[in-house]
Amino acid sequence: MPDVLQIGPLQLQGKLVAVLLAAMLGLWMIGIFSRRSVRRTQDMQAKPISDIAFNAAVIMLLTWKLGILLTQPSMLWKSPLKILMVSGSSMEILLGLLFACVYTYIQLRKHAIRLYVFLDIFTLGLTASLFLVCTLLPVYGLPTDLPWGIGPEGTISRFHPYHAYTAFLLVPLLIWQHAREWRKHSIGQGNLLKYSLLYGGAAGMLASLFAAAEATVVYLSVPQLAYLLMIILGMLLPTLAHNTGRRELMNMSQNDSKTQVQQEQQNKEREKAAPAGKEGFVDKKLDGPNRPST
Repeated sequence: MPDVLQIGPLQLQGKLVAVLLAAMLGLWMIGIFSRRSVRRTQDMQAKPISDIAFNAAVIMLLTWKLGILLTQPSMLWKSPLKILMVSGSSMEILLGLLFACVYTYIQLRKHAIRLYVFLDIFTLGLTASLFLVCTLLPVYGLPTDLPWGIGPEGTISRFHPYHAYTAFLLVPLLIWQHAREWRKHSIGQGNLLKYSLLYGGAAGMLASLFAAAEATVVYLSVPQLAYLLMIILGMLLPTLAHNTGRRELMNMSQNDSKTQVQQEQQNKEREKAAPAGKEGFVDKKLDGPNRPST
């Protein structure tokens, strides 16, 4: 993807075009799997997920693009046309992410959508978006003499294609996600989110060994800390799911025991009220739903 795309008289930033294409692909995947989940499970909870994801993406994009008005409001009066050309910084990205998360949480509560249903479907779209971004945007890693090294035009220096390594490692995850969803219909169980976090964190940690990033005070770079957090979250999710399942089983066992006690009491009352046969026992053929009509 070139740095600048020339479309007639318009000039567009290559990174912005790549991000928009990746967002469109992710939203398209979310829409497909949400509709597929509704058709298979007849669970209407997944129906508004695509609309929620689209609105959250628009909120994040507008905050990233127009968030500079919050930090530099004087630009609106001095040169309003620059707002269309200026891109937000990392602060605007974090602010947009916060607004999108708040909006998503409110909508999930409003539509009574289970969190695992949304996160599983969102994971499918996010993985596809990350794959497209890594494919389109080159990222230079550490210097290398390998034949597949890349570098800026007009230079002889060669670097590891960090973006290609990441995209290559995401291919097995994409295949596994779609194969598992297609065969086992596991959307809503949290397994897609759990194993995607584990694999994505491990793959990102492996690819980060070839990235040109500075280490922090804990001898890990900021991306490596994010990958480590993904692995920890993936390891903790099975424990939370196991505790939830055990609580549900305990409630089901309690309900079953109460039902059995009530059934025994009803049987005793029926035996006392029913007329006895010749041997003093209740003739079960004359009792119950199969008794002959008189």
